[in-house]
Amino acid sequence: MSLKKTIGHPVTCFIILIAGFSLFNCQPEEEIIDHDYSTGLQFSMDSVRFDTVFTAVGSTTKRLKIFNPNSKALTIKNLHVGGGLSSAFKVLVNGITPDPAEEIQILGKDSLLILIEVNIDPQDKNSPYLVNDSIVMETNGFLQNVQLVAWGQDANYLGDVVLPCNAIWTKERPYVLYSSVLVDTLCQLNIEKGTKVFAAKGATLFVKGRIIAEGSADERILFRNDRLDPAYENIPGQWGGISFLEGSHGNSMDFTTIRNAEIGLRLGTPDEDDIPNVIVKNTIIENMSNSGILAFTSDLYAENLLINNCIEFNCGNVAGGNYTYLHCTFANYGTNFIRESPSVFISDNLVLADNSVISGDIYLEIRNSIIDGNLKDELFFDFSGGGSNTLVMSDNIMRTTIMDLDTLGNILNTDPKFIAPSRYNYRLDTLSPAKDQGAPIGVENDLDGDKRDASPDIGAYERIE
Repeated sequence: MSLKKTIGHPVTCFIILIAGFSLFNCQPEEEIIDHDYSTGLQFSMDSVRFDTVFTAVGSTTKRLKIFNPNSKALTIKNLHVGGGLSSAFKVLVNGITPDPAEEIQILGKDSLLILIEVNIDPQDKNSPYLVNDSIVMETNGFLQNVQLVAWGQDANYLGDVVLPCNAIWTKERPYVLYSSVLVDTLCQLNIEKGTKVFAAKGATLFVKGRIIAEGSADERILFRNDRLDPAYENIPGQWGGISFLEGSHGNSMDFTTIRNAEIGLRLGTPDEDDIPNVIVKNTIIENMSNSGILAFTSDLYAENLLINNCIEFNCGNVAGGNYTYLHCTFANYGTNFIRESPSVFISDNLVLADNSVISGDIYLEIRNSIIDGNLKDELFFDFSGGGSNTLVMSDNIMRTTIMDLDTLGNILNTDPKFIAPSRYNYRLDTLSPAKDQGAPIGVENDLDGDKRDASPDIGAYERIE
């Protein structure tokens, strides 16, 4: 039989026709493009919102999922940002900016991931300003959009710089430290109430001269990380902290909050006197990857100080020095990490990397204060350096196995009953054993600026009934 006759045979033609239909019907339904579906796509959110974005810095990347609810494939035409190339927003599909002229297909019951970023140009404004746009797309003639919203914030940008002497930081615009900054010897940095300072990873404020930071109960000074989206709100170790170097003296910090650094305040200011090189009042230090305060052979005075949530020490005073803590709260419960170090560590010596030892006399006064956490011992002394050590500890609540401290009005191993430590609220509950148990020592107002009564509460906060 010839080939020509075989192909032309009616039976053969019928078989070929059936095979063609079978091949067509074998194509999965989710790959067949539906040109009639007009209900539109679905989205993981109706709008993509960014928290405040510092101009010229850029944002974190947000994700948007586009869902095809249809059982068959759909074609997206003209997926683009409404503002075009001039928009502050940028979208990426499969890692590239989509060309509006190209079509994008989504299989039936499948989804598409869109990445969105925003970079806002400065507008020379003190207050945050609204920036918005939208992602526009078309499927089978049905137009849809997802709103893009961000707040831009102009700022003062500083990094790799020695500040001019007698510099003044004000609250009108925040300060962004993109790398380290130095207050030089014999120079002073004045920070006014309400000022906000945001620091990038690795940035540290070094002080050889002095800082005078004068906040108020209503307008606290803030130091924190520069990532403002909620995921970074309480993560320790996002910047270096404030480091006082040898020769620095006359520093004062009042109504200041320091968050999310490696070491909140590091003091390396040895000298021949016992005059405080740093005075800290009404200050909150929290979320440190190392310590809240770490001081070496230094002199420090603190009152109404709250330090909490530090992976190492809340407060470490080593190699001697003079330290006074009045109405302070040191609380460390390790809610987001595993911790092994005590909340407060006091030592008259320091072993260096070459095994040499630095030691010095130590004076420590802790009164009307709370030292608590989830360890058996939240207070540890190491006086193996052989120096002269003077301890003045009275009217405190402390978690410790040092039973010799069970005197002079101290209360040991009793829950201070904070309102909500997991939510950073270390004010006293109505049933707190710290109520009215302090001694009148002249610190008239508490960390909130409220007046203490004649029988003050122990800790940084006075409970106001």
